[in-house]
Amino acid sequence: MYAFSSSKTNDHTSTAIRNFTILGLLVWFCVALLAGWTNFISQRNGPPIHLAYFLVIPMIVFAGLYLASTRFRAFANGISLSLITAAHLWRFVGIGFILAYLTGQLPPQFGIPEGTGDIVAAVFALPLALALRRGRPVRGAFIAWNVFGLVDLVSAITIGVLYSQGAFGILRTGVSTALMTSFPVSIIPTFFVPFFILLHVLALIRYKEVGPAGRTLFQAIRAPA
Repeated sequence: MYAFSSSKTNDHTSTAIRNFTILGLLVWFCVALLAGWTNFISQRNGPPIHLAYFLVIPMIVFAGLYLASTRFRAFANGISLSLITAAHLWRFVGIGFILAYLTGQLPPQFGIPEGTGDIVAAVFALPLALALRRGRPVRGAFIAWNVFGLVDLVSAITIGVLYSQGAFGILRTGVSTALMTSFPVSIIPTFFVPFFILLHVLALIRYKEVGPAGRTLFQAIRAPA
């Protein structure tokens, strides 16, 4: 009877934490949309402080909850690594960066490397997610892919700022990255970039859950169960 009651309480707690997390993400998404719609993050005459809010605050909130709350940490560690990895298929959005460069809306120094980096991350996300779902020992590929994806996102932020119209746009000589802070594209740097950074960080924290690599990624996928 006590065990049943304890299990029921844990289920309610897990549901509450899940709902709290979903609500937090929805609020963040809506605030990011509003910030783009009102041009809150488009600071052409000063440092990108408003944009930094959307990058730093979520990191602090996640780190605080993950370190201080055992229940939130258990919830975060319970999310399937294959699902976390598959979520990065969204990064085929990099195709749009390359197209924006080709149409003169983004500088080549941003559009080409950042677009290509996102596409590469998305291409390898699917086979890696499949390997993880099947319990394959792909730790090496898992770590390498997450490090690459994380560096690509940090690079996107850095290059985006250095080629912006703001005070830190010291490398801009022609076309700027103003498109990235224009609504609705602004949702990318204010929500999706920091969100996927958090997913990479969480995945790297949990890398020991993936078996040590004994085969290449594609060998692991083709191997019989």
